[in-house]
Amino acid sequence: MTESTLIVFICGRRVGTIEQNNAGLLGFRYDPDYNGIPLSLSMPVSNRTFPHKVVQPFLFGLLPDDRSVRRSIGLEFGVRSDNPFLLLRNIGLDCPGAVQFCPPEQVDSLLERTADLEPIDEAAIGRRLAALRERREDSWLGSQEHWSLGGNQGKFALARHGDRWFECHGSAPTTHIFKNGVYGFRLQALNEFVCMRLAARCGLPAAGVSYETFGGEPAIVIERYDRTKLPDGATLRLHQEDFCQILGILPENKYPEYGGPGAADILGVIASTAKAARNAKLFTAMLFFNYLVGAPDAHAKNYSLLLGEGRDALVAPLYDVASGLAYDELRRKARLAMSIGGENRIGRVTRNSIKRYAEANDLARFDLGEAACVELMSELAQAVLDNLAEAFNDAQAAEGADELRDRLEEPIAELCRTTLGRL
Repeated sequence: MTESTLIVFICGRRVGTIEQNNAGLLGFRYDPDYNGIPLSLSMPVSNRTFPHKVVQPFLFGLLPDDRSVRRSIGLEFGVRSDNPFLLLRNIGLDCPGAVQFCPPEQVDSLLERTADLEPIDEAAIGRRLAALRERREDSWLGSQEHWSLGGNQGKFALARHGDRWFECHGSAPTTHIFKNGVYGFRLQALNEFVCMRLAARCGLPAAGVSYETFGGEPAIVIERYDRTKLPDGATLRLHQEDFCQILGILPENKYPEYGGPGAADILGVIASTAKAARNAKLFTAMLFFNYLVGAPDAHAKNYSLLLGEGRDALVAPLYDVASGLAYDELRRKARLAMSIGGENRIGRVTRNSIKRYAEANDLARFDLGEAACVELMSELAQAVLDNLAEAFNDAQAAEGADELRDRLEEPIAELCRTTLGRL
């Protein structure tokens, strides 16, 4: 006997049902007539019921990592903060990707919803940013080895149409995410903007970003890669999931040191996709770029796949990239979230590290053996050196840009020169 049911939709189409029994165990089953995009690569379309150990991590991956944020949501709706089913029962209509959840009695109203856009001015956006902002002073010292860019900072989403911002109601999808940075790390949002602009200038697929001020409150504004514009101007949701969701890892265990996925686990999933060679090269390029800018937080939740039908999946654009090299403690003992050939210390990756990475993951099957990986790292290191100044120039109008540049430009350049020397 089940305690409760949620109906699952992807791209507005009914997919199946999630049930939670009286013991709190979850199960997901596709509708018999469904034959489309899977909810997750860990749950391929079939007639089986997927168990709690698969469903629970996927659901948690749609929620904020920070337990205090989940606790606030739980208090608002009078449900337990450690129960993703109950949380999504209340906030599951606007999730990452194209998935939506609603109770059976709300299906008709969900399908009948129309898009409603409510204009919001810059002053109101500024007030929302101010409400998110931590009141503690930020610092160049840095007090931790890594931060969770998804979980330890506030964010909200709006839609942009033309040159105006809108709050979304009904079926209207948001198009941009607003963040004002991780508390305790000075100019972290501006740091992220520079790193993301640098990735794009180096030719990597990366989410579009701008750095803007609203009512005196600065923020990085990120274009959602899980949205696309149709010829008629409508916005379409795209389905995606991160690699913790795919691999059944709870967000709290996302770092390899806590049992989370490493590069080998991600490449194992990629090998099963229809465009495995393309995806393997893209992921490797992103892994190498995160190393070259000294980004300590590139864990499995910061890599995702955009999903099509069956095993048709593409590595999603880069997102949530920020360098730790601007902060004193992180600069002294910087570590990668994922190692390259067993080496996770910033500045210590060598040709032998890359050789081990290529051989351990049998990348030759993707025409990405040792020589190709070394060439890829070399090309990226040179591209970072060639584009670094312009990436900082992109941020020049922002308050604090010169201060950040003084602390970050040369350490990134030195890391790239060191890497080229070690290859």
